[in-house]
Amino acid sequence: MRSAKQSRIVAALAVAAALALGITECAVAAAPKAWPADTTMGKIQKRGKLIVGVKYDFPLFGLKNPVTGELEGMDIEIARGIAKDLTGSDKNIEFVEVSSGNREVFLQQGKVDIVIATYPPNPAREKAVDFAGPYIMSPIGTMVNKDNDTIKKVADLNGKNICVTKGSGSETYVPLNAPQAKLTVLNSLTQCMQALAVKRVDGVTTTQSILLGQMSQNPGKFKLVPTELVNTSGKVASDNDSIGLPKGDKALHDYLDGYLKEIFANGEWKRIYDKTLGSVMPGNATPPPILY
Repeated sequence: MRSAKQSRIVAALAVAAALALGITECAVAAAPKAWPADTTMGKIQKRGKLIVGVKYDFPLFGLKNPVTGELEGMDIEIARGIAKDLTGSDKNIEFVEVSSGNREVFLQQGKVDIVIATYPPNPAREKAVDFAGPYIMSPIGTMVNKDNDTIKKVADLNGKNICVTKGSGSETYVPLNAPQAKLTVLNSLTQCMQALAVKRVDGVTTTQSILLGQMSQNPGKFKLVPTELVNTSGKVASDNDSIGLPKGDKALHDYLDGYLKEIFANGEWKRIYDKTLGSVMPGNATPPPILY
């Protein structure tokens, strides 16, 4: 039998060992790879935080919660993961609000390190900045009212009144895939949504990620029909949301592609998907191939 004094000593040693183990584990977890000082990754580590351009108004990707004031969505989760990988904590991050029109400028002017903001490459953008990824590929889909069972596939768009936004890819791709569709072309997605809500149109066709965001804000009112449209080359038309970075920073590009491959492989990407897009469209989602 141990004496009371011996029991106290054993207990104290056990607590000390547990604390030491905890400190060691935290130290290991918080010890990111050290990057050369002249790389962007090294400069981020020296600064102690990652600066990321994100959207504040895009549901499921980058949205400022009106109740909590916190940013949430897939883009936010990926940004926090990169901050943790580089600095040891996902709290070592500064978010800067960007719009579709200023993303290249913010990268060129050094206002942000990277941009994660539903940002698909196109020829004009690729002249100004580089891209890593993509981290999600979003084909074109059609959103209909919950009680509409007349549109289930691409061919069903024929004869239906389909709303698209002016200047969007869907304005070209719907007639290409369904020549008998009746197109209603409006200036904004909000106008298309209003037309759908009052059944002035049968469906709204655009990138699925945009439609999922709208569905998350209007639970139970609409449903998504995966009407994947092909482009003029005969390939499935999609937005390949990627990470924007300054032109010519190969080391940063290679790091970001490597980070995405890592979270694709270790299940972190699937966790992020299930928490964000999967909350509206659950399923066995798989990561996209790295294209850039």
